[in-house]
Amino acid sequence: MNKHYIYAFLAVLVIFLISFLGSVIGLNWLLGVVLPYLAVVIFIVGFVRRMLGWGAVPVPYSIATTGGQQKSFEWITPNRIDNPNSKWGVIVRMVSEIFLFRSLFRNTKMRLEEGDRLTYKMEIWLWLGALAFHYAFLTVAIRHLRFFLEPVPYFVQLIEMVDSFFRVEISYDVIQTGLPG
Repeated sequence: MNKHYIYAFLAVLVIFLISFLGSVIGLNWLLGVVLPYLAVVIFIVGFVRRMLGWGAVPVPYSIATTGGQQKSFEWITPNRIDNPNSKWGVIVRMVSEIFLFRSLFRNTKMRLEEGDRLTYKMEIWLWLGALAFHYAFLTVAIRHLRFFLEPVPYFVQLIEMVDSFFRVEISYDVIQTGLPG
């Protein structure tokens, strides 16, 4: 059995016991203030630690083939984003991977047709689905900042306003009668 499962189970058990005993004893400040802030701090520290760990690795992900020529001969123009040879190129490549899922966008599907003919097809729906999921998750995370920050920052209010523009609400009357209001 994997020992990490036991650690997770013990952590959940400890959190349950703290919440149970806190509610019995009356430690509402612990449950309503200290533990939520502690959870956010642990999440942010772990997230930053993981990102710094990935940034310190020379090749954070395996890319079998890249789309450009590495810096080799002076007469061949290197692609400074696909094959970065400077810190600025690495930063641009990482930002485009993190925010645009660039390598997933370039994902292709291969198959043989009519004997030996190899065809390629872009898998754009996978990229769009991944982008939509991650940006929706980011929106949810940013909107939850209103519970932890007072006064609520302007960018959180702005995200909330833009997100609520796309919200569709159906009243109970419409569901029952099929007629509005």
